[in-house]
Amino acid sequence: MSKNILVTGGSGFIGSHVVDSLVKRNYKVTILDLVKPKRKDIKFIKGDLLNYNLINQAVKKNNLIFHLAAVSDINKVKTIPLKTISTNIIGTTNLLEASRKINIKNFIFASTYYSSSNAGNLYTTSKKASELIIENYNLLYGLNYTILRYPTAYGPRNREVDAISIFVKKALKNLTLVIQGNGQQKRNYLYAEDIAEGSMVALKKKMKNKTITLASNQNIKIVHLAKKIIKLTKSKSKIKYDKKRKRIDDFTSNFTSNRKFYGFIGWKPKFSLNRGLSDYIKNKSF
Repeated sequence: MSKNILVTGGSGFIGSHVVDSLVKRNYKVTILDLVKPKRKDIKFIKGDLLNYNLINQAVKKNNLIFHLAAVSDINKVKTIPLKTISTNIIGTTNLLEASRKINIKNFIFASTYYSSSNAGNLYTTSKKASELIIENYNLLYGLNYTILRYPTAYGPRNREVDAISIFVKKALKNLTLVIQGNGQQKRNYLYAEDIAEGSMVALKKKMKNKTITLASNQNIKIVHLAKKIIKLTKSKSKIKYDKKRKRIDDFTSNFTSNRKFYGFIGWKPKFSLNRGLSDYIKNKSF
């Protein structure tokens, strides 16, 4: 089978790492994105998911679709509800419709572990809706899929709006780390390279028509994360709590993976949180 794959959102944070992993496995990657990728050795199509004619042309000559493109900043969706819903739901449906017409072998969808909760507001709703639509396309048209639910990603090429990026940036400057809420909320973090490599399990036949949550074996409280970053950066930063800015839909992760699950999917994270943070801090210059 030909190894042609279309990656939507392949210029983004996680998408660019996924592309690296695919190229390493000799896949012929085409990126569909609004932003030009930094890699020069792959085909690029500039386009919007809402342009169905463009989508219809873009999927041709591909055997696989890896759909990562989305409005993904949870903090911004409140100000752009229509864009969030149209891009994440209608855009996904456009891609599914074009895919089923040419019998794409597998439709791989990047979702979120927020889907197992009610947090994340419109972002989560759009991902849940997309997951259901994907499952219905399998039911109605036999379109194979793999849904990958990601935890909180960190590492190089990020947008620098996440807690780890903000904490590291401030810690390196000995500035106060401000925590929204009481700091007891938990997150499950995966280094971007681990997420990309973990995503490759979707290429296996046994993962067709399954939903897989990629996660580390550790949840960490935000306050403990802040303390860990201060220690790793040898910073003089202090921690301050801003309980008035607590998110109304804040999320606490109770999901972790274990050895049995890693054995089943044939992957486990390479980076511990300490190692990932140390690597990120060492290679980060602000």
